[in-house]
Amino acid sequence: MESNESVAVLKEMLNWIRAGSFRSVKSLLEEALPDDKSRKAFQLLDGSKSTEQVRIACKMSPNVLVALTQRCISMGLMEIREDKKRSRLFDLTDFGMATHTGEANDAK
Repeated sequence: MESNESVAVLKEMLNWIRAGSFRSVKSLLEEALPDDKSRKAFQLLDGSKSTEQVRIACKMSPNVLVALTQRCISMGLMEIREDKKRSRLFDLTDFGMATHTGEANDAK
């Protein structure tokens, strides 16, 4: 019973933290991702694709993508997983920042 109460309290705290940090996280995302290309790359970096796949899909140079991922990691927007893949910690759609160009459109 005590464990269930602890989980409920932690969930409540998480909801308040999310609500309280929404604007500051959105500001960080806007600062780190000023254009559609960087936003698309960030969104694709969900841990399921390699940086090379993202780089090709977004038509970015290796140096630009590395700089983007390093900036996002240092700002707390992305992490490096145990398998060495870069993975975003936030979904841009939650902040109304998703790009309008999808992977399906790029195949044309």
